Amino acid sequence: MFCRYFCFFSLWLFLPTQRRCSLGHASNLGSSDTTSLPGFENLTVGYNKYLRPYFGGEPVQIAMSLDIASISSISESDMDYTATIYLRQRWTDPRLVFHGNKSFTLDARLVELLWVPDTYIVESKRSFLHDVTVGNRLIRLFSNGTILYALRITTTVACNMDLSKYPMDTQTCKLQLESWGYDENDVTFTWLRGNDSVHGIEKLRLSQYTVERYYTLVSKSQQETGSYPRLILQFELRRNILYFILETYVPSTLLVMLSWVSFWITLDSVPARTCIGELLPEGGRRGRQGRGASMAGQKAVCSSSLLLLTFCF
Repeated sequence: MFCRYFCFFSLWLFLPTQRRCSLGHASNLGSSDTTSLPGFENLTVGYNKYLRPYFGGEPVQIAMSLDIASISSISESDMDYTATIYLRQRWTDPRLVFHGNKSFTLDARLVELLWVPDTYIVESKRSFLHDVTVGNRLIRLFSNGTILYALRITTTVACNMDLSKYPMDTQTCKLQLESWGYDENDVTFTWLRGNDSVHGIEKLRLSQYTVERYYTLVSKSQQETGSYPRLILQFELRRNILYFILETYVPSTLLVMLSWVSFWITLDSVPARTCIGELLPEGGRRGRQGRGASMAGQKAVCSSSLLLLTFCF
């Protein structure tokens, strides 16, 4: 009997202690949750990053905007251009809704825990994401579940050019964004504010071109595996004729005029004739290499030189 009472007494002392410890542990967890990001627990509990929002239901609407930071080079020989862009994508994930009316900027490494669109650049030859000093990515979460995902990308994109009117030509190039794996039944692409979704392109200052105009389009790409949403930024580049007059035609004209000096050299001055005959072609070749003339530019130099020589003789 004594042993039985002793056991009951021990349990009476032990259980409240355990309960107090459990409650204290729970209160500590609750306090840590309140100081952490609201809704962050959804990223680890009950959130599947491999399933898109509204999985099995309506498609996810992805709204995009672009900032064109620079167009560093336009190559006629390779028929491409290289640009640095800021790509911003917005969509709503109801699984990430939290109370309040605030937004939180998350560490970019948390993108590995979220579902993100599989957007790629059509006709891109080379692309890379900047990572100095850290990966140039931004994740911002809003209370209604809206996610802002921004990237800084440098890409080289193909641009088919018509050089039949060179150097008085106008080229039309495109920057196209498309979903790689999700078709239009899963995602839809839209520009955030139409033509106003693109910024920076009107401020570009290029040595050989002037941006005439640009406009945005919403299209679809029909593939064997389905129909995929596509956004298109199309811009027209008009070549600056003054640049080629100063960089190509004027130097080549001066070289041809300088060759006329040989007409005033006496027949006995063979070394002088030899020097002019060797230095002038070499000077023209080095001049073209120094200016980094393209294939089309070299053809223009040859054409102008032949025209002037034919006129002289």
